[in-house]
Amino acid sequence: MEIKPFNQGNIDLVAEMAEGVWGKNQGAHGSAVARIFCQYLTRYYLYSADLALQAEDEDGMQAIAFAWLPGETNSAATWLRNQLPAVTDDEQQKLLTNERYLMRTDEELLSKMLPNSAKLSFFISKKKGYGTSVLNALIERLRKRGIEWLYLWTDSSCNWQYYPKHGFEFVGEAKVPEYSTDEEEYTNQIYRKHIKI
Repeated sequence: MEIKPFNQGNIDLVAEMAEGVWGKNQGAHGSAVARIFCQYLTRYYLYSADLALQAEDEDGMQAIAFAWLPGETNSAATWLRNQLPAVTDDEQQKLLTNERYLMRTDEELLSKMLPNSAKLSFFISKKKGYGTSVLNALIERLRKRGIEWLYLWTDSSCNWQYYPKHGFEFVGEAKVPEYSTDEEEYTNQIYRKHIKI
């Protein structure tokens, strides 16, 4: 395994990985709206090239970890607006609802972050052990910048159990009305980890 800076040419590969996890909330796997959402998600969470890493082996990219520092911006919203004409009105509304959900949840997280913190903005792995390696490499980069805390939010569709097992403490939980149904409550959780040595 090798940890490298994230290759932006791999955005579609990351989106494919994400679609297996988050695409189900967007409709049928492989649908236009699921594909666009997962490509947008990758772009939405990609900020600093220095804080975007990938783990790869002879089979290619296996895991990624991206971090965000307060104040950083990107062009994901513009990219999404350019995709909307290719989908139906209903699909457009679903994509825009998801965009509002991501932005609202990030604002809630930002309000809870202590000074000198970063956000683990995107983290996904398809091979056991690779995620932990790429996350540790990202944490080391954040430490070198003097960052003391790493925050993240995740939700009930993800493997949130990973975080307490790897030194993250639970900060809070909230219901997600966009995805909750009468049969099942969908929630998101906030975690943080003190990373200063």
